[in-house]
Formats: sequence, structure tokens, C-alpha cells
Amino acid sequence: MASSADAGPPLAIDDPGVLEPGQWELIGAATFARSDAGHAAELPLADISYGLTPNTQISAAYPYVFSNPADETATSDFGNLSVGFKWRFFESERLQVAFAPGVTFGISLNAAKVGIGDDEHIELLPINFQYALGGDWTLNGEIGLALVHQDEDEWAYGLAIGHPFGNRTQLMFELYGATDSDLDDNVLNFHVGIDVALTGALHVLAAAGAGLSAPTGADKLDLDLYLGLQYFK
Repeated sequence: MASSADAGPPLAIDDPGVLEPGQWELIGAATFARSDAGHAAELPLADISYGLTPNTQISAAYPYVFSNPADETATSDFGNLSVGFKWRFFESERLQVAFAPGVTFGISLNAAKVGIGDDEHIELLPINFQYALGGDWTLNGEIGLALVHQDEDEWAYGLAIGHPFGNRTQLMFELYGATDSDLDDNVLNFHVGIDVALTGALHVLAAAGAGLSAPTGADKLDLDLYLGLQYFK
């Protein structure tokens, strides 16, 4: 039986939870982001995960991207493919911790030429934790290094808090961001998210947010939306 998420989609940060061995998680989603630099959408964003052992799972995500930079021609193509592995190496009654390395890389050379995705790859090395605060409140956190080939590395971080409402709904709030390796240029955003279980296996995921701070106005998000269907099998 699947339960409501504490982090992960529709939020930006992940949680340390893993699927049961042999269990699949399938997510079909759409996203929209707008800033002074323009706007972009992912439709569809396909996200698939599979449980390997009681403490490990693998995952992959691949979007089709529509990009409309300010004062430029709108374009569309497949974005970057992300693949990952999650290992939950600690679990107690109240605390779980996982290491979830992944890599993101461009597949379409044409997409990189028109500004969708990158032709370089990024190695992600995050640590995720989840702590039961009591009273059904749950705290999730993530911190990790992004090794960007041919560019400056970044640190990514975030905190999320969640609480169930009734038997089928989970409400979530997160702060998440990134900074360069010198800790000079910092981006901070927020999301408010909801997970509604239509059945034990089918969930509706949604989130809305915006930017709180960024090095330049063009980097600050005016609006960030996520809507998806999640299915467990």
C-alpha cells in the first residue's frame, strides 16, 4: 500500500524513503516556470522508479521542454535525462537517512544548441533525511554537491515540512536553493505542495511556488508550478 509523500514530487527536494522490492512508481507530470528571463514548461515529465532491495531503488526522469526566452524565438525539444540510485543506509523509529547519487546529461545535441538542457553532464551527490517530529509532523532535509563538468560546481539544499489532513491528503511546505562553490551567488525558492490519494495506488500531486532571492532579477522565479499523477504498482 502506498502512502502520501513527505518530500520528492511535487517538491524539489527528495526524501530517504524507498519503494518495496519489485515495486514500481510511475509519475506523469507537467511543470511551468516563469521569470524575467522568460518562461518554460515541461510536458510531459516522465518519472519512473523501481525498488531493488528493502533499502535501495533506482530512478529515471525525462522531460519534453517548451522554452520561450524573453525576446527570443520559442523552441521545444527533449531535455536532459536524469538517472539515479538511492541507498537508505540508516533507519530508526524516527529518523531515516539516505544517499542518492545521480547524473543528469543531455541526449539531444540540437536541444543544447537552442538552449534546452545542456550538452554536459552533472553528477549529483545528495544526502536526504527525514525526521518524525511528533504529532504527525515530518521534517525532511537535503544537502548535496552538484559536480558540473566544464562549469562551476554548486551546492544544493532544502528543508520541507509536511502534515497529513485526513486519511488521504498531505500538505507540504519547502524552502530550497542552490549556491556556487564559493557560496557567493545564492538562489532561494519556496513551494507549497499537496498530495491527494485518490486510491491506495493513485495520487494527485501539485505544488506552487516562487523565488525569494537570486543574484539577479532574471534568475528569480516569478512563478513555479507542478501538477502530476503518481501511480504505484
